[in-house]
Amino acid sequence: MLIYLPPSGGDLFPISLGYIAASLKRHGIDVILVDLTVKKPKSPKQVIDLTKKFQPQIVGFSSCQVNMYKILAMAKSIKKISRNIFIILGGPQATFMPKAALFEMPPIDALCRGEGEEVLPLLSECLINGNEMETVKNIAFKRKGILIDTKQKEFKDDLDNFPSPYQGGILNFSEHKIGVILSSRGCSFNCHFCYTPNAFNHTIRFHSPQRVLEDLEVCVKNNITNFFFADPSFTFDKERVIEIMRRIIKKRLKICFWCETRADLVDKDMLSIMAKAGARTIAYGLETVDKNVMKAINKKVDLDNFKKVVKITQGLGIRAEVFTLYGLPKQTYESSCKTLEFVKSLNVKIIGNSSGQPLALYFGTKIYDSAKKFGMHFIKKKRPLFLSPATEFETEYMDRQEISLIRKRYKAEQILDRMLLSKEDKHRALYGVSK
Repeated sequence: MLIYLPPSGGDLFPISLGYIAASLKRHGIDVILVDLTVKKPKSPKQVIDLTKKFQPQIVGFSSCQVNMYKILAMAKSIKKISRNIFIILGGPQATFMPKAALFEMPPIDALCRGEGEEVLPLLSECLINGNEMETVKNIAFKRKGILIDTKQKEFKDDLDNFPSPYQGGILNFSEHKIGVILSSRGCSFNCHFCYTPNAFNHTIRFHSPQRVLEDLEVCVKNNITNFFFADPSFTFDKERVIEIMRRIIKKRLKICFWCETRADLVDKDMLSIMAKAGARTIAYGLETVDKNVMKAINKKVDLDNFKKVVKITQGLGIRAEVFTLYGLPKQTYESSCKTLEFVKSLNVKIIGNSSGQPLALYFGTKIYDSAKKFGMHFIKKKRPLFLSPATEFETEYMDRQEISLIRKRYKAEQILDRMLLSKEDKHRALYGVSK
């Protein structure tokens, strides 16, 4: 049984668990995906009742910082059904979580450190056959008071080797209006605030254009025409993206989609064909306009090119969003305000992904791993080992009051801009795609 407990509502199919479920199914393992992002999600009691009925040997949770307490509460209830149910934690929170955190999470038996498509089938076979768990790579587990991290396994080069959650009968199409396409994994850049490069060994792997089209076609046949391309940098391989767009146009798929990328990974020709294929919103990572801060976070942005790209995007009828962060190393309150004003000067509404985000210190990011070096001071000295500091910090350049103040400035701009939006624009601001 695979369970995703979203921190809030929203129609977002848990694509990562979908891949794992499809892989388990391919290996002949009975699996049920508890998708709580559907229109009418199950209550915690209904999930427990379903667990009693299905009687799983293994329960897997997809974890992030904000759903950890929900997971632990449900895991505790599941262990009451049977102490023999093996509970494993995966997702971004588990990848770099210190293994000692297992001592503070009694219901959790193991952490998944690698891609669940490979870990869970091997773990299932191990438990069924009574083999030693050390044979399963990319996990951490506890045994008789001892913590064990198993060997790491290399990633599969070709993502097409993983079965599709859309083509494998995993998704209940009638319960969703938006499809999530993960056409690539990883990132070869090294922004110090981001978890993704470390999680994927600073590499990026791709699905073929053919596989992407096959997934899109299955969704369209089942009346899903709005999509998120959830890739960290969708346009990293320009030729591949152009080929995907050409195939969408050739197949006459009437879709619209949202994606995120960097301004230095697009050009006018690419954006033009993306617009024809159905691009409705593109979110660009800016983070800051302060060159000293850029250097500190290891991200270079040509501001003149950024302006040019946003203008081209808007001129093609695509809504441009701009990701920014505040609370970054070497960033002052004044610097944060300049970044906000820069975004406003681009004729970008301060809504949706453009609303500004506080820096969050998560496991696996370079800023968290070297917090002292980056001038970060944690507010709470004591916290559970399964949680990172997240936003509970201040810096050598901004104290908690100043970070709160810039948050309020973004919020004020957001309220003003939302008042001017039509219903359609509000939907696109929230979801990145049309109704």
